[in-house]
Amino acid sequence: MLKKIVLAIVALLVVVVTGTLAWMSIPFAYHKDETATALISSDQVRVSQGDFISFQPVQTAPVKGILFYPGGKTSAETFAPLMRRFAEQGYLAVIVPMPFNTAFLGIDKADDVVAAYPAIQQWVIAGHSLGGVAAVEYVKTADLSRFKGLLLLASYPASDISQLGIAVKSISASKDLQSTPQKINDNKAKLPVNTDYVVIENANHWQFGSFAAEDEQQQGLLSPSEQAEQVFARSLAFLQAIP
Repeated sequence: MLKKIVLAIVALLVVVVTGTLAWMSIPFAYHKDETATALISSDQVRVSQGDFISFQPVQTAPVKGILFYPGGKTSAETFAPLMRRFAEQGYLAVIVPMPFNTAFLGIDKADDVVAAYPAIQQWVIAGHSLGGVAAVEYVKTADLSRFKGLLLLASYPASDISQLGIAVKSISASKDLQSTPQKINDNKAKLPVNTDYVVIENANHWQFGSFAAEDEQQQGLLSPSEQAEQVFARSLAFLQAIP
């Protein structure tokens, strides 16, 4: 009888895990036209798609880079419009696709990015939502002589990294229904005391990326382009402030 119970529990766990991974593998919708444009190389930015999506300045050889962990159920392409803009400013920008669109299954993927681009001397790791949580887990054991910054977009830590010597910036949204202002505030003690917090008024969770048709019921929001501009400007200022 005990053996049958154990087998039944194992079978149930297999079904639950398989079902969860299948559900996570179906990403949220994103604006295909907007992302398709961002993924086209130009005389300013060379775009490469393979293990990563990389945006490299054509006119310069960058020594600083930003790598990005997308959130749960999110295709890497969703953040192509944002990341391309960093390359236009002279940074190498790399989006890391995650197994089953789940950043927690690829926490150490940043190691592969660093190995692929040895000319980059200084990195900032960024993440949106659950991607930010995974980025926090990564920096706990990262080489902080190379990783100089952590950028959290609509995200907060699950672990305490308050004693780490890394620059941190948190950009959140006042009308975020997922990573709510209360959740951001409740987890401040887990980040270094000098963390720079920015709250974008009338912004929401989804307009950090090129998501489609999410939270349409929310009223009084910034337009997607207005929020995107603020997210980029605040993020770029963080990168530029790191010596």
